[in-house]
Amino acid sequence: MIKVRNLVVERGGAVICAVPRLEVAAGERVGLLGHNGSGKSTLLRVLAGLDGDYSGHCLIDVPLKDRTFVHQEPWLFRGTVLSNVTYGLRARGRPRGPAREQAQEWLVRLGMADSIDRSGEGLSGGEKRRVALARALVLEPRLLLLDEPFSDLDVAGIEAVTNVLMELSDTTLVLSSHVDLPGSLVTSAHRL
Repeated sequence: MIKVRNLVVERGGAVICAVPRLEVAAGERVGLLGHNGSGKSTLLRVLAGLDGDYSGHCLIDVPLKDRTFVHQEPWLFRGTVLSNVTYGLRARGRPRGPAREQAQEWLVRLGMADSIDRSGEGLSGGEKRRVALARALVLEPRLLLLDEPFSDLDVAGIEAVTNVLMELSDTTLVLSSHVDLPGSLVTSAHRL
């Protein structure tokens, strides 16, 4: 599904990301591990199709519409938690009722059922992260790219997110972290 060879991203004459080789098979769960500034977020942006300014080769057998990227610092729209999660479905023409049902299902699974009618602006960092993840998952992406998905989460939030990610059997998952990830969550790890 993903084949990267000799990928180099430079900014201002400095190399900010260098990946000699990375292959990710369909359905695989890969962890990108490294310290702050090692290029993890940059690589995810390249894989998401958000950054095309690189040298080397990056072939991804997934159309852009089937890739979803959740940023390290998730941004929410004005409005309620529910309207944030239904946004992508509504933009794709899904009727309001079914979009709301799907959104509510993901919010329940991520432990955010009590926050459906709350404003996105008043949420904590961990709550915003779970809403952004629900907004991504409701689209049923074939390739899900997560930048530091456990930042700002408490123990219950980490458990909810981990459980949901473990259940994604048809989604290829690439996530970044500066700490080691549970072996049960990722099938392989790549150090940057």
